[in-house]
Amino acid sequence: MSDRYRVVPTATFQEDIERLEEHIVERELASHTPDETCLFRFRDVVERAMGILSFAPHTCRRSAAHGAFRELIIPFGHGGCVVLFAIRDMDVVLLAARDQHEHDYR
Repeated sequence: MSDRYRVVPTATFQEDIERLEEHIVERELASHTPDETCLFRFRDVVERAMGILSFAPHTCRRSAAHGAFRELIIPFGHGGCVVLFAIRDMDVVLLAARDQHEHDYR
């Protein structure tokens, strides 16, 4: 059985996720048929994605903009988000997150 990686979120990553959550809530409230469970579903999808990183982070694509880092695409609804991370020994350090439609990390 392989060792599991420890997923370590940075403060910047946490801020990015909070920003994405706010965007999701605002978008849903503005829609004609708001989904009250949207935020909970997003959090569930992100949590499941972190499970992938704890098991097999090397399966994620290398970042084109940041060659030493990798990216995990998290699909959600009509879009999703991209998580930038680094693998340091047995730690997966979550550096940033952005909406798939943004061009770069903040």
